[in-house]
Amino acid sequence: MAASRAITFVTALGLISAACGNSSSDNGPLGGSTSGDGGSAVGGGGSAGSETTAGGAGSGGSSSPGGTSGASKGGSAGSMSAGGNAPGGATGAAGSGGSGGSSATGGKAGGGAAGANGGASTAGAANAGAAGTSVPGDGCTIGAWPTADPSAAGPYKVVTENDVGPEAGVAADDGTVPRFTLFRPDTLSPGGLCHPVVTWGNGTGSTPNLYRSLLGNLASHGFVVIGSNNENVGQGDPKPMLVGVTWVLEQNEDSSSVLYHHLDVTHIGATGHSQGAFATSSASGDSHITTNVPIEGAQVQRNLHGPALFFCGGMDDIVGCDGAQSAIDAITTLPAMYAEYLSVDHGSWLGRGSKPSVVESVVTAWMRVHLMADESLKPWFYGASCKLCTDSGWVIQQKNMDQ
Repeated sequence: MAASRAITFVTALGLISAACGNSSSDNGPLGGSTSGDGGSAVGGGGSAGSETTAGGAGSGGSSSPGGTSGASKGGSAGSMSAGGNAPGGATGAAGSGGSGGSSATGGKAGGGAAGANGGASTAGAANAGAAGTSVPGDGCTIGAWPTADPSAAGPYKVVTENDVGPEAGVAADDGTVPRFTLFRPDTLSPGGLCHPVVTWGNGTGSTPNLYRSLLGNLASHGFVVIGSNNENVGQGDPKPMLVGVTWVLEQNEDSSSVLYHHLDVTHIGATGHSQGAFATSSASGDSHITTNVPIEGAQVQRNLHGPALFFCGGMDDIVGCDGAQSAIDAITTLPAMYAEYLSVDHGSWLGRGSKPSVVESVVTAWMRVHLMADESLKPWFYGASCKLCTDSGWVIQQKNMDQ
């Protein structure tokens, strides 16, 4: 069995190299690769939703005049959680509004106090139950997003920007240091909402193009996804996944960037596959990361800052499920789930068409719950009778997820 997989890796690697160019395509078959030691084994991915390619954005960025955004300065209020009352944020520094408390449907949200000479905070809408923080200038509001079906492409057309941001990580075989690919909705801040961010890590020898079914699905739901083009995302100092987060945050304060004041910098997720899953575990020790989903590869991280979903495939004989088990065993206080999908191996969880796979739908649902306050999807994961808990295709363990 191991010899067969090694042959598959050698054969498919050339296909991956040919398929991972700088232009995006809507749907297309993808070659797969397998490797030992955290290598990626992939089937194929089609894009979720329609997709266009935009020009690359420049790296770096300067702060906006008059202060930073209300999302990063000023008093911070309650997080987007179920029920309860969240008090408003304290007065922010010059040019920024304090963030108002947000709560999911049914909760009462307090409005943040306005910063000196800055934009006023906006009270949450009654239906959404989100307080909202208004960002100065051409800004947006942090709050709960409208519900959506994670098993289908979201409502937004996806734009893919290739080779953006700084070089990050180790050099490729040709001596160049890869940059990033950005997946984002073509229309930013619909209804005035700020977009949560997801940073992605590839499996060994792979690039974001290979995972465009998942990453495109996330972007079609409103996430801004930054993925390193490096084929070894676990290497480098600093490592690419956090370099990508830093660059995106800079773009949120750069008035020349398309992302300027369109991002929810208080809700950032990390996810990745194989080597990228181990890199996800590592990156999740950073305080910017508020939830994480390592896919088929995880390690113990005792400095997490939010809920974690540890996924593995029941037929994965490359990485297996031991790392995911160890990772959840180390959790003490935060919500965490071990999710073993019995019918997939190291790469067969990937989508192969315009419709996201089961696992891609689950990852999208998790991010919607924890980064967008989509309470309608919370029963997928929380409670003894959660959707995944009662599905015979899954083996589920929960910690601190009673409700």
